[in-house]
Amino acid sequence: MQKLIFGPLKVKILNLYFAVLILSIISCSKKNHAVTPGNNTQNPPPAVVSAPLKDKALFEIGAAVTVAHLKEPDFANTFKTNFNQLSAEYEMKMKQIWTSATTYSFDGPDYLVNFAAQNSMKVHGHTLLWYKSFPDWFINAAYDSLNFENNVKAYIQTVVGRYKGKIRSWDVANEIFADDGSLRIDASVYKTFKDPIGFYERCFQYARDTDPDAKLFYNDYDQVLNSAKRSSLKKMVERFRKEGYPIDGIGDQFHTTVWTDKATINIGLTDLASTGLLIHISELDIRVNQNKSDSYVFTDAEQQKQANMYKAIVEMYEALPQAQKFAITVWGITDKYSWLLSWWSPKEYPLLFNGDYSKKKAYEGFLSGLK
Repeated sequence: MQKLIFGPLKVKILNLYFAVLILSIISCSKKNHAVTPGNNTQNPPPAVVSAPLKDKALFEIGAAVTVAHLKEPDFANTFKTNFNQLSAEYEMKMKQIWTSATTYSFDGPDYLVNFAAQNSMKVHGHTLLWYKSFPDWFINAAYDSLNFENNVKAYIQTVVGRYKGKIRSWDVANEIFADDGSLRIDASVYKTFKDPIGFYERCFQYARDTDPDAKLFYNDYDQVLNSAKRSSLKKMVERFRKEGYPIDGIGDQFHTTVWTDKATINIGLTDLASTGLLIHISELDIRVNQNKSDSYVFTDAEQQKQANMYKAIVEMYEALPQAQKFAITVWGITDKYSWLLSWWSPKEYPLLFNGDYSKKKAYEGFLSGLK
């Protein structure tokens, strides 16, 4: 047999060929091993980590809080981690601040404003005027319209002035319309002034004069769902504009439910935005226990319904013009402290966190609704 004789160059080529062949075989072996069913030698896929809401949104994500709850470490940490705007649940309302004609109690508001400043949060002031929050001493004084307004003007100047540059926005007026769109006849303002809207216009002006940089809002419930109330609001906004009074935004409270029609929400929200003003979803929570049943169970399916509604609402808000998106504020953080436990049902679960501060499916729904 004739011997095959290879030169040095051919030997190098053959060695390189065999090396590549061996590496290919090893690589294929590893790939086949990695996809073998039941193989337990591989690391599990990394867990999905939810981003904080405030880090994903292009607008502020707020929550309503109280001083007492902020002194609970788990509450405070959950709030700081996930939110970047603070609303006072009740401690900035007139009844809590204005203790007499000449005395004010600022301990609660000061604590909240300082907490926000220390944690790089913005503050939304809620609320300067609300028919349920005039102090008893003020109502019992039975002021005529001139003294009524002069006292309220002094209150606005005192409170807004104290927090000038620290509170970026105010609900100047809250819930002045009844469900049929008429002005509330049970309100002190209605009983005192022949032209209540004119009084509110001047109050907005007092706030603007005191802090020209603060954004001024009108806040109410069911404006998105109630066309009669929404129509009255839009007429008020047009009057403000025509007569030269300031108003920057509209807050819709959005205390809603999993059974509320999504199309109706979207129509109303889009209609509110047609004013061109800033839009604030100002007090969001979503009820699940439709029949207020004591035997209600918050099952996985019910949790998913709530998550889907949170996602849908956030997506509707995101569809608004970017320049009009002010903030979304949830009315509380954890289910265990929700106002709905007493107002609606003790078996209610309306917020983004469980009682132990773990994130609910609702949190993931909210997060996935953000762009």
